Amino acid sequence: MNRPYTPAGIKIFFKCCMEKYSPHTSENCSQSFLSVEFHLSPDQISSFFPILQKGFRAKARVGVSVQAFLSDHLGLSVEYVRDRVKTIFLDGKSVDDLDQTLIRDGSTLALSAALPGLAGAVLRRGSPFAGLRSRVEERKQGQSTKPEEGVILIKLFNLLLPEVGPLLLQKGILIPREDFQGFWRQLSEETWRGWGKARVNGKESEIHLLGPLIQENPHPWILLEVHEKI
Repeated sequence: MNRPYTPAGIKIFFKCCMEKYSPHTSENCSQSFLSVEFHLSPDQISSFFPILQKGFRAKARVGVSVQAFLSDHLGLSVEYVRDRVKTIFLDGKSVDDLDQTLIRDGSTLALSAALPGLAGAVLRRGSPFAGLRSRVEERKQGQSTKPEEGVILIKLFNLLLPEVGPLLLQKGILIPREDFQGFWRQLSEETWRGWGKARVNGKESEIHLLGPLIQENPHPWILLEVHEKI
């Protein structure tokens, strides 16, 4: 998961950043969900990183700046964002000014550490090559900037996955049930055999029964929590 990005990998990152998120989802994803909880060792938690890269929903305060969202909701310090989060896409466009660019209900926010090569230099925040790519529009006069509750889609890439991913999984992330089912089908039995038990809506469940249990459950969303085993 820590391997450097190849040119093809950068194309995949850019494609993922450009994917749009349907705003109507924000009206529904927090209304009906099934809670699934794991307690795993650090090396086992990395099995869930593909979910973070594909994208997850977070119910959060919107109408705030990107910097405020990263600090207040994700818990990232100003220093960490400055030194590590080098590439930020909001609704498919690069963000340079974190204090003046606002998060909206239904936004898609993609976060990455520095990407290599010319493509990485062009996408990097504050890059001298910024004129070669389109940037997100900053706050427009006349737009409402009143903070309110909303839902956004978040994606993590490369080095941010092991550094930030475990913290977000511990806080809990919302994903469509179909996405979780697809992820679970791709896991080999060898991967989850030593995970012990899961907790589904607060009740213990054998790991091998988790797939059928979720298949039979009518809830359209999964609230996934992954904690480090003590």
